[in-house]
Formats: sequence, C-alpha cells, structure tokens
Amino acid sequence: MAGDIEDPYPVSDSDWASADEGSLDVTTLASSVLNYEYKVRPAQTKTPMISDTKDKRVQNGRRKVQPNDEAEQDRMDLLHHIYALILDGELHMAPIKSHPERVLDLGTGTGIWAIDFADQYKSAEVLGNDLSPIQPSWIPPNLQFEVDDYEADWVYSRPFDYIHGRELAGAVSNFDRLFQQAFEHLKPGGYLEMQSFRVEVYADDDSLDRAPYTTKMCSLLQEASAKFGKPMANMDEWADRMMKEGFDDVTCKIVKVPISPWPADKKQKEIGKFFQAQQMQGIQSYVPELLQSILKWGADEVEVLMAGARKELFDTTIHQYGKLYFVYGRKPRG
Repeated sequence: MAGDIEDPYPVSDSDWASADEGSLDVTTLASSVLNYEYKVRPAQTKTPMISDTKDKRVQNGRRKVQPNDEAEQDRMDLLHHIYALILDGELHMAPIKSHPERVLDLGTGTGIWAIDFADQYKSAEVLGNDLSPIQPSWIPPNLQFEVDDYEADWVYSRPFDYIHGRELAGAVSNFDRLFQQAFEHLKPGGYLEMQSFRVEVYADDDSLDRAPYTTKMCSLLQEASAKFGKPMANMDEWADRMMKEGFDDVTCKIVKVPISPWPADKKQKEIGKFFQAQQMQGIQSYVPELLQSILKWGADEVEVLMAGARKELFDTTIHQYGKLYFVYGRKPRG
C-alpha cells in the first residue's frame, strides 16, 4: 500500500485567527461560496432527470442515521467547497483519462460534485446514485440522478471509466462488497476513488490536551458508528481492501486539514474558517442521533458534550486538524 501524508502548513503562534460563534452561519457561508471561482453555475432552470426504479425497496430496507434536512444540505455543499479549496479546484486525485465516457458518483447527496464533474467533462455521461438525491434547479444535460442503494446489487448494463465516492464513511456496512461491485462495473483501466474525512482530531503539539470534549466526542462517534455497523474511521483499511478485490496501483494520500482558522498560512486559514462552520453544523446533525439512539446517552449529557466541543472549536490556540483520505485504484487492463 502506498500512503503519503501531506502537511501543508506549519504550526505557528505568529498569526492566530479570531472568530466568534455568532459570526458563523452555515447557510450564509454555503450561499456565499456558490459564486466562488470553483463553482460557477449557469443561471438557467432545467428539470432534473430522476430515475426511481428501486426507490421504495431500498428506502425501506436500509438503515440510516444521517440527516437529510436543509441545514445538512447546506453543510454538504460547504464541505464540497472545502474540498475544492484543498484540491485547488480539482474534483479528483485519481489519474483518470482526459475524456471519460461514463462516470458514477456514489452517494451523490445534493449532487454538487456530479454537477461540477458533468459541467467540466461535457462529453461524459455522469450518473449520480443515492437513496434520496436532491433535485437541483439546474443540471448539465449529460448528468442523470437515480434513486438507488449502492449497497444493494448493482444492475448496470454498461461499465464505467471512473467511480467516485465522497464522504461515505459511516454510510457503508460492507466495504469489501462495495469495492468488489465497483471493480466488476469498471472498464479495464478505469479507476475507483474514495474521498473522506476520518472522524478523529489531531494536533502536532500538546494543545489537544485542552480539547477533552472534542476528543471524547470523536471517540464516541467512532464507537457508535462501529456498533451501528457503518464505521466512520476505517479509512486506513481501504487500500488493502481494494487490493484484495483486484485493484492495481492503489494509492492512499492523507491531507492534514485545519478544523478552525488557526494556521498562519492564508489558504489554510480560509480552509479552517469554512471547516469550522461545517463542523458546527456537523456536531448538531450527527452527535445527538448516534449517541442517543446507539449508545443510549441522555439528551442532557449529549448537550453538555456538544457545548464543550463547540467551545473548543472556537479556541484557536488549540491547533486541531483532521485527516482527509484520498484512496484510489485502477482495474487492470487485461
């Protein structure tokens, strides 16, 4: 397995960012990035193409703990912007061919990645797959959304050049099967790429000692998701599992990403600002459901934990960062 950790910023006390909780509104920030250079949208309306041939079956058969309300959709779009900043506007790390013909986006969510990909690769046929994909007001003509369960049997009749899965940690119960089905439905030479943040917090100094609520919250989320059967922190296993299913040239790249705007570097500080906002929403979206439903915590206990984690999130003397995993592999050509 190949694995690289990229450290894009130094730990420095020379330029701490300041922020207050009241200044961070996820909806406002999510709206503000729509005109960002990485995500320019045509101002036209088009009825999206939605296929729901297996809608009722999969909706009733798959357990979910992930929210899907408007606030969560804003958070997902904001997270897409964070990815764009990290990748300098690129949508993938895998060295896919310059003119992919057919592409599958697993767990497409709001569809924002699929929309950007289809807009960039206009000759490609792009398919966004999810249990409940959002219906945007405009999509490129080469994009189609389908309501389906990527954990069920795949029934595609034509293979793909590239299969993409972003932020699927905590949403997959059997990665071996997922990777196996992806392998079977790729063209020879095609790539599978998985992108996801690990639910854990890190620091390269002792400042994390001042974040007991955050570290405990991450540990509990890992415990709850594993107990639920859909782990949120098993990315270190993905490369080996992909190789087991037959993928070649499997690569794992890990990028350090600031969770708040504490770095001195301008770009990293901007990433930290947006990550801080989406983290605020993420805490409220995921923690109560997992801790109360799975670990049987009381609502008051959960609120105390979240309040402590939110306070630590705004302490920029805590140099906390997360790890973003990019894991991809190629189906052999023959």
